[in-house]
Amino acid sequence: MNAVPNPPPLSLALSELPRATFESLRLMSGLGRLIRHHRGGDGHPVLVLPGYGAADGSTAILRFFLKKIGYRPFALEAGRNVEGMENRIQSVDDATRFRERLVDLTVKRIRQVHTMTSESVSLIGWSMGGLYAMDASRHLPDITRQVITLGSPFGDPRGTSLFTVMRRLSGSEIPIEEQDFDGWSDKAVAPSVPTSVIYSQRDGIVGTNIARLPESTLTRHVQVDSSHVAFASNVRALGEVAAALRAGPLD
Repeated sequence: MNAVPNPPPLSLALSELPRATFESLRLMSGLGRLIRHHRGGDGHPVLVLPGYGAADGSTAILRFFLKKIGYRPFALEAGRNVEGMENRIQSVDDATRFRERLVDLTVKRIRQVHTMTSESVSLIGWSMGGLYAMDASRHLPDITRQVITLGSPFGDPRGTSLFTVMRRLSGSEIPIEEQDFDGWSDKAVAPSVPTSVIYSQRDGIVGTNIARLPESTLTRHVQVDSSHVAFASNVRALGEVAAALRAGPLD
């Protein structure tokens, strides 16, 4: 059995919203300069995946940025990324089934974008969206150009500050010791396509010890100073996304 990871310190979790507000305001004042600096994209398609509980509106700024610097961004178009009350997640097994359903939707969307553009597709996933991107890329390595993740929780969900909160909100009465956390963590394996993992040691939701993948020839880790909530509107994170897209899958 794997050791239980520590969630982020309470101080980081409680400061998420004020820090995210500051980071978003900083982007508003510097977006034009950021766009000018990173212009010159090759126009290939980029599918952007929102995190759990979010919809495509949460990635609108990121997709706007990608379009302005020369790429063709696409939204997932799967509605809000959350289960209804009748199917609420109460265990890791429930979360795994939900993850598999979102991966199926992501695979279908990748195929749609590939058919429309006749090009391989880069995937950008924010938080849980990064897990869907990773899993989907294993199904479609031939048409997935690369994966970029933003603050994704690759390992044991107990390493997030939301685990206990979500457990209480769902009304889960399933004992912790009866849940297969190792099965979830075992999915955090080396990628099948070039992957840039962008993470933050100041992430108040995802602990640093579950924010990285095993080292491999296809994996690049980049640390930025970002809150979890503002990953898709953080100046440094957007700059690293642009750098990864510009470098391409062979670098």
